[in-house]
Amino acid sequence: MNDSQAVKGALVGVRILDFSRIWAGPHATKLLADMGAEVIKVEAIRAWDPHRMIVGSGNLPDGERGDDPWNRSGWFNTLHMSKYGITAEMRHPKGKAIIEDLVSVSDVVIENFRAGLMERRGLGYEVMRSIRPDIIMVSMPAFGSVGPWKDFIQYGIGQEQLGGIASMNGYRGEEAPVKSGVNFGDPISGAHAAGAVLSALWRRRRTGEGCFIDVSQLESAIMTIGEHLLGYQMTGRRAENRGNRHPVYAPHGAYRCSGEDAWVTIVIADDAEWARLCAVMGKPQLAEHPDYADVLSRRRNHDALDALLSEWTRDKSATDATQILQGAGVSAAPVMTGEMIFNDPHYQERELLEFVEHPSCGPYFMPGAAWKMSATPPGVRWHAPRLGEHNAQIFGELLGMAPDAIAELEAEGVSGTAPQAS
Repeated sequence: MNDSQAVKGALVGVRILDFSRIWAGPHATKLLADMGAEVIKVEAIRAWDPHRMIVGSGNLPDGERGDDPWNRSGWFNTLHMSKYGITAEMRHPKGKAIIEDLVSVSDVVIENFRAGLMERRGLGYEVMRSIRPDIIMVSMPAFGSVGPWKDFIQYGIGQEQLGGIASMNGYRGEEAPVKSGVNFGDPISGAHAAGAVLSALWRRRRTGEGCFIDVSQLESAIMTIGEHLLGYQMTGRRAENRGNRHPVYAPHGAYRCSGEDAWVTIVIADDAEWARLCAVMGKPQLAEHPDYADVLSRRRNHDALDALLSEWTRDKSATDATQILQGAGVSAAPVMTGEMIFNDPHYQERELLEFVEHPSCGPYFMPGAAWKMSATPPGVRWHAPRLGEHNAQIFGELLGMAPDAIAELEAEGVSGTAPQAS
């Protein structure tokens, strides 16, 4: 399909049928949509993406539900820009027929349901391959499609624990694990899935063959702690909770600045950088002090170092401290809040935030693509779809259905634009 807002993205001409929900799968298809892929998000009026109805703090404009709260979730709208949205009930014969027709004209299918759900709905990889032999299918259950845990339920909120991340993410000197607050398994597995899709598309270009891609969200999380798995094999010891400290660099931490809850991070990687920090603080003699002259000494005396640095930073703003330190060649950065990112001139000059007009939410700025491409620039083409917003366009223009047939789908509860109880 053509769209007046289309960009010259690297993946223009690639069509992706997206059944995924929550974060991991939608993050994968967001990355691909940013590069110009035509992503068709499939929901149902009785089983829509749960992110549409997450109404916690900060997720609804001005905290107001409005007349259609399922179209106003900030989390959903961040992840689904530049995608088409349709509703089709796969448990209904007509809905399943629509999905099969869409498979026949798509390059990639992606889902992150529990293992085996698509097979139970009669839409597994073998069925899809019988419809389109070169189809690429991505399945992203939490624990993968095979293995003793494949039928277990899990979300990103628990993958940090199962993936070993939380076991080393805690306060120094305490054993209790601490959640990062990010749910690493979701965005990491989403990025892995997007990369796997690109590899499969390149292989299909060479061989003409599609494939099945099994992405375990849990295994994606485990990929982030490879050095700790190696360390255990070498020493027999588990990684210790260190808070903000580093196993090698010293000093290393976040230091309070002037203002409410304001902090600057400082990282000293070697002796030369330590000497520059000492000069900035007006204490050049510390560079040769036997307690701090080398990294091992600094690590042994980290508590004293933290007190020295905090004394220097406490009467400075985080931005001023950063500018002073960076000007002297010392690695430092303010601990940014969302408000600071929104107003920062660096992010503004790089056009990180793109203006989006949403019919249910009004105008707002959203993070765009995290990379720049000179010949095929990525970008936001339109707002995240309201529930079933593109039913008429996809069913009519792409599948050739008559308006009466589309209206009949809605009358029978196969499709629609408003949620219904299941």
